[in-house]
Amino acid sequence: MKTKFTLFLTLFLTLGLFAQYREVSNKNFSLGSYGRAGIGYGLGTEAEFPQSLNLNGMGSIGGRFEENDYMQLGTAMHFKPTNASKDTTKINVQALFAFYTTKGQLIGNVSDKSIGGITSVIPELFAEAKNIMGSDWSVWLGARLFRGDDIHIIDHFYFDDHSGQGVGIKHKNTEFSVIFTGAIDTTSTLPPNFYLNIVNGTPTLGLRNRYLTILEHTLRLSKGYVKLMGEFHRLPAGVAEDATTKYSYPADVGFVVGAKYQNRISSKLPGSFNAVSARYGTGIANGGDGGSSRTFMTYGAPNLETNSFRNAYSFAFTETFVLNFNEKYSLNGYALYTKSRGASDEPNKGSDYLGKQMLFNRKQDISFGARGTWYLTNWLHLLHELDFAWRKDGTQDFAQMTKFTIAPTLVPTAKRDVWERPHFRLVYSVAHYNKFAADNLYSSYLAQSGPKSWGQYIGVKTEWWIW
Repeated sequence: MKTKFTLFLTLFLTLGLFAQYREVSNKNFSLGSYGRAGIGYGLGTEAEFPQSLNLNGMGSIGGRFEENDYMQLGTAMHFKPTNASKDTTKINVQALFAFYTTKGQLIGNVSDKSIGGITSVIPELFAEAKNIMGSDWSVWLGARLFRGDDIHIIDHFYFDDHSGQGVGIKHKNTEFSVIFTGAIDTTSTLPPNFYLNIVNGTPTLGLRNRYLTILEHTLRLSKGYVKLMGEFHRLPAGVAEDATTKYSYPADVGFVVGAKYQNRISSKLPGSFNAVSARYGTGIANGGDGGSSRTFMTYGAPNLETNSFRNAYSFAFTETFVLNFNEKYSLNGYALYTKSRGASDEPNKGSDYLGKQMLFNRKQDISFGARGTWYLTNWLHLLHELDFAWRKDGTQDFAQMTKFTIAPTLVPTAKRDVWERPHFRLVYSVAHYNKFAADNLYSSYLAQSGPKSWGQYIGVKTEWWIW
């Protein structure tokens, strides 16, 4: 009996040790956030349900005032070196959580069980050490939104969006990184990141882990900088036991070169600048569609004779500026041109690898516009924006949209700055479509309203960020 009691006591104490609660007392912690939310109507549609007025395939290029609800919550833990008084290394572990809806759903009315309901993702989970031991060396490892500046008014991260999971090493103004972007996805077609591996007669889904090798160098100038970039993409071979199966693919590659120039402009109200970029991608690195600039999102139809993207390419040019004329008025403008072709010789459409669908094999995006901010008072700003956009898919005619937006905006922090947030906006947008766009329902709005030359949107929106 004594032995049993001793065993019971030992087990009880052991379980008690494992069950001890770990109290969190760390104070080296930060929170940040970006988000937008609101309600709106698509005037002139039967359901009056809010949809984007922008052309198909262009995302927010053409203006972003109609964007759906979205929130990012960023968290960071800050570690101190052992000898904090002498070691200036900055050590952070950062995680970013993002939540959004699809199909125009309002984020407050749905859950992840709803159709078009809440989608949650973790685009960032990485550790970073900057200026190690006071040196010019830095390193990061994990998943991150690895990208530079955006054209904010069209929500377009241009030129150098390498977001994914990988590792990067930086010395002074030169950075080398490797990003893995492969994922098992049975809906993938361009080109598939998976292959069918026959193991002992059993079909098994295998992963072709595409990776990017990136080299970037920044030349610092007196009033700005020049950034040079090169990328190498490789998609390993996917070879099944049966070499004749349509799931067998040779390895494929792609290259990207680009340059960006940004300079500060002197103005009465500080913060004016101009930035221009040009980028050329070949092979599987010809991505840049749907409002995104990511080169690894390969565009177009493959060459079904070689199962290769060797002849594919994409050219992207962007221009953006902010001019703070005085304490009464600021202007934020942009221009964008993208021309892409896939690997197929077809000028219009070609089949995907799996024969699931016909894909456009050529496209052009053209867009330019500007948002003015009239500072009526410190806390009341009148936003007004004019956008022009053209989209040509394959051998079709150009679809064209012209859009004007006016948005009286309350800025409770009472600062005259185009980047000041939060915003409380009353938004009204009106768009005009050319005949081809109207007849072919070339926007989400037209798909709901039916063919018409004019589209309208009205809503109230808030947008914020704090980092």
